[in-house]
Amino acid sequence: MPYFTTSDNCKIYYEESGTGEHIVFIHGWTATAAFFKSQTDYFSNKYHVIAYDARGHGRSDRGEITERNMRLSRLAEDLHELIESLGLNKVNLVGWSMGTSTLLAYVRAFGCQYVNKICLIDMTPKVVSDNEWKLGTLDAKQTIDFLALAVQDWDLASDFFLPLALVNGFPKDSERYRLALAEMRSNTPHAMIYFYIAIASEDFRPVLKDITVPVLLTYSGNGLLCGPAHGEYMAQNIKNSKLVVFPDCGHGLFMDDPVKFNTELETFLTEL
Repeated sequence: MPYFTTSDNCKIYYEESGTGEHIVFIHGWTATAAFFKSQTDYFSNKYHVIAYDARGHGRSDRGEITERNMRLSRLAEDLHELIESLGLNKVNLVGWSMGTSTLLAYVRAFGCQYVNKICLIDMTPKVVSDNEWKLGTLDAKQTIDFLALAVQDWDLASDFFLPLALVNGFPKDSERYRLALAEMRSNTPHAMIYFYIAIASEDFRPVLKDITVPVLLTYSGNGLLCGPAHGEYMAQNIKNSKLVVFPDCGHGLFMDDPVKFNTELETFLTEL
């Protein structure tokens, strides 16, 4: 299995397939590269596709190095170093949830160096709602309560969080739900808690104006975490962006409707 080693000596697992223009897929919190299987299978016929497990997730390093660097700025550095280690240029970057946060941290640190186009999937630039910001996913008390639950019982916290990441009414007795729950529970709890804190502590609203490449915004129409209002805010604050709402999909819209997502992304990538 291919790995690359970061500048702080963390081993990052990645997969690559196909040839042509580059696409890198960046997964969300508690997920892995495997969540993008419908995309990597489809796009590898025409593109050079890379998907990787973020540090602390999946097959990537969960050791002492990782425990000292659980922050979004480090995830952005990992992405930058992966791009450089593979010698990529004019890369198309696709980030879901925490992957979107990683991309915004990347823009904050490196601008749009090496970037051709960006696709952001169902994420808010500021996760915690407050008196003046109503487009978060949880308020401060809810965030603390969830973190307390995760510290006490990771399996129970997984049971609570996972339905929020799926389309409203998704059947819990389905095979996909069972597989997703098993994947989430398999993570190292303290690593997930640290990364959740890292996500919740960020405010990327000032970064949106610094995105200088075309952006595809894909947002759920029937989700419990984000929705059309989040996408509209992003579209209003990111120049040269296009918003597509997926009416009957949840947070994982690229899995809920892979045909529509792949079509929209391919159309966006081929536009001049």
